[in-house]
Amino acid sequence: MVSSDCTSRIHIFIYSWNKAAELEVTLRSLARTDYPNYKVFILNNGSSDGTAELLATLPQQLFREFKVITLPVNIGAPAARNWLYADPETGQADYVAYFDDDIEVQPDWLSRLLATLEQHPRAGVVGAKIINAAGPKTVQHSGGILTRGTDWINHIILFTNCPDQGQFDNVSERDYVMGCANLYRRSAMDEVGLFDIQFAPTQFDDVDHHLRMRLQSWQVLFNGLVEVRHMRNSGGAANANHLANRFKLEKKYDTASAEKIFRQGALLDFVEKHPWIRG
Repeated sequence: MVSSDCTSRIHIFIYSWNKAAELEVTLRSLARTDYPNYKVFILNNGSSDGTAELLATLPQQLFREFKVITLPVNIGAPAARNWLYADPETGQADYVAYFDDDIEVQPDWLSRLLATLEQHPRAGVVGAKIINAAGPKTVQHSGGILTRGTDWINHIILFTNCPDQGQFDNVSERDYVMGCANLYRRSAMDEVGLFDIQFAPTQFDDVDHHLRMRLQSWQVLFNGLVEVRHMRNSGGAANANHLANRFKLEKKYDTASAEKIFRQGALLDFVEKHPWIRG
């Protein structure tokens, strides 16, 4: 599913910390991408496990265009995202993708996500259906939707770790999507701004960014026809960063802000395209 002209320029941003084995799988998967007009930017976020040695040789074997950035310390996920976006070459891109360092994608992942944004001019970002890499085929994350303004963080439609029976195989709105493999319209990124470093070292920085997009009236889309296999799942209540940053997220968005997001209608679109949820 390659775009007919391939004129849109894509920059793919990856940041990694001490996941050399998973990163190699990720890069080899990414190299099979069928859309040709892209450049890969890889930020080594202070790794000490052999990532530097991997990046000294593998990218030049796999990619026509790439850039490796090496930092002496781990600056955390949101700052790493911002560092990549601040690269002087970003101004040459029409779209930017953020790509986790422990995923595998289909060759047409970028073509499909790009087509989705091109077909929806008010969409600022689109994400994929995240599949657990291990065990039976299950959906790790299918995006989240606010269902009210009051006590909003405890009233979110969110399907995780459920059997994949094709129930999410469509393009539909969300209020946020999982940040494993997101494609952003650069004009939307420029309007909304960078990732909030209060969510360092990790967890919920992507959710916060998508909610800010919603407050700026950009759509956040989920394309369930694009599958991304995720090798790790570091979120959840067992993760102290998850708990702390969930609290920060709750306090950042008051009832009025959550109500504004809710009233933009992602819930209505979701129910229309997933009638089974009505019971």
